[in-house]
Amino acid sequence: MLDGQRAEAAVRVRGTQDGVRLLLPPTVPFATVLAQVQDLLETRPTFFHGSALTLDFTEREPQLNEIVTLQQVLDARGVRVQAISAGTAEYRERLARWGYRTEGAEPVRRLRLIAPGSDEETDGKATYVRRTLRSGMAVEAAGHLVLLGDVNPGALVVAGGDVLVWGVVRGTVHAGRNGDTEAVIAALRLAPMQLRIANLVARAPDRGAQHLDAPALARVADGQIVIEPWRIERR
Repeated sequence: MLDGQRAEAAVRVRGTQDGVRLLLPPTVPFATVLAQVQDLLETRPTFFHGSALTLDFTEREPQLNEIVTLQQVLDARGVRVQAISAGTAEYRERLARWGYRTEGAEPVRRLRLIAPGSDEETDGKATYVRRTLRSGMAVEAAGHLVLLGDVNPGALVVAGGDVLVWGVVRGTVHAGRNGDTEAVIAALRLAPMQLRIANLVARAPDRGAQHLDAPALARVADGQIVIEPWRIERR
């Protein structure tokens, strides 16, 4: 099976600003889906514990027996199902008749990021996420990404453009994933496991680097990633 086919056949987990989403594959037999969910609960217990979870049926037709069984498995692990998403109005109406709180496809908040006096296009968009990322959680964005919260060890942030974290980075952050060496990573504190900009990789300096206790910015200079104190007069 090709990697893309494997991804389509796997239950996926995504952290969002509102909690955790469990994305269910469209054509996989439910016995396989259930086994994958149980495996995720076994291998990532701290990731799910106490989470408010959305069952995402956007790519799968919701079936009452599947939902009830998944709820029972999740309840046994202390995971609360807060809503069930569906890709069509017909499916959402079906879920509502069954008594479930429904959502559409995963909502994405967008912000325009334009520097004062910049000649940049005004249609650039950024993904906004309001949540602390725990170990095992990952957030991806096609363009810039703004995260209001911390990136804990074992968490991953990936963006096609800049990454701005209004919090502490202790996990892994990858900016400019499509080869953009002009991308930057900024945070209130940078103490990462790993930073990546384009195809360059860097780890945090030794703990003695005092500037990491203050707002900091990582960028590419002379073919390598450098971390320096953030200054408001920077462009």
